[in-house]
Amino acid sequence: MQPFKSKFAFSLLMLIMTSQLTWAQQGPPPALVKTAPATATEMAPTRAVAAYSKSKYITTIKAQSSGQVIKIANLGQVVEQGEPLGLIADEEYTLRLDELRNAIASQQAQVDFLKSESLRLKSLETQNLTSRTALEKNAAELKAGKADLAQARSRLQQIENDISNLTPKAPYQGFVTEQLAQPGQFLIEGQDFLQIMSADETEILAQLPYKLKSVLQVGAQWQFIDQAGNSHQAEVERFIPAATSNSRQIQVHLKDLSAQLLPGEPVQLMVPESQPQTIIAVPRDALVLRRQGAYIFTIKDNIATKVNVTTGLASGNLIAVQGNVAAGDQVVIRGNERLRDQQAVQLME
Repeated sequence: MQPFKSKFAFSLLMLIMTSQLTWAQQGPPPALVKTAPATATEMAPTRAVAAYSKSKYITTIKAQSSGQVIKIANLGQVVEQGEPLGLIADEEYTLRLDELRNAIASQQAQVDFLKSESLRLKSLETQNLTSRTALEKNAAELKAGKADLAQARSRLQQIENDISNLTPKAPYQGFVTEQLAQPGQFLIEGQDFLQIMSADETEILAQLPYKLKSVLQVGAQWQFIDQAGNSHQAEVERFIPAATSNSRQIQVHLKDLSAQLLPGEPVQLMVPESQPQTIIAVPRDALVLRRQGAYIFTIKDNIATKVNVTTGLASGNLIAVQGNVAAGDQVVIRGNERLRDQQAVQLME
């Protein structure tokens, strides 16, 4: 058995020596890497400004008619546009409604009678059996009757409109934030009923130092960071071109493009301090940081080339770099820690 072990050990040694010789002649095997393109983009130095989100509309609903509160929407209740927010009752409206309906019926009967009387008098006039005065009197009474009927119908319409106002309706899609009345309470016209906040649009409100007025431009997109540390985009929608607060700052309203903020949520708004400039940027994962400095690897014809770079501004996952790299160059973002200059690579699928 001893000669067999010696032969096996000798064969294993020869295999290792052959592999090492092959590696020395052909170089290390291709490294498996993942790449992404360098891009030309616009960046500017930014400063973090404390801001917060708010609903675009906050409305206090008032009672449009006097009466007793029968029902009111619950706090936090989500309502659609036109949906009832509660009910205010007034028994006098029911009595006045019956009164006006009876008055209309009476006036209609009077008008119908005068119309038929007009036809009868006209028939008698052809036979010279009535006077012209009787006809004129009938015409005047018919005209007055029609006017009284129109007035009664108008008053009925007003009462019906007042009754509809006893059910306040949501002016837009939103949710109830505050009850300003309670069931059983008597409200007079114009008294506060409840408060509603819009739910479909959330904006970001910030106060900016006056020296940043040069960067204010409607339509510009700025980055903001939420409480979880996630980055999102917001668009400048409008601003007040004047220092309106005691701190002499400009109020800016931005549209939340993430649609994930709740009203009142604090955020960090990244405001540019100057107009953006076009730079070359690479993903942060492309950087290899060492004590001597930073470098990246570019790939061409499956060969990695080490490029020393100087870093600059950052935005999200991108960071500006200066060095021998151009827009469109493929840079290594995974597998670059142990990569060597001029080493062959194989791209991950």
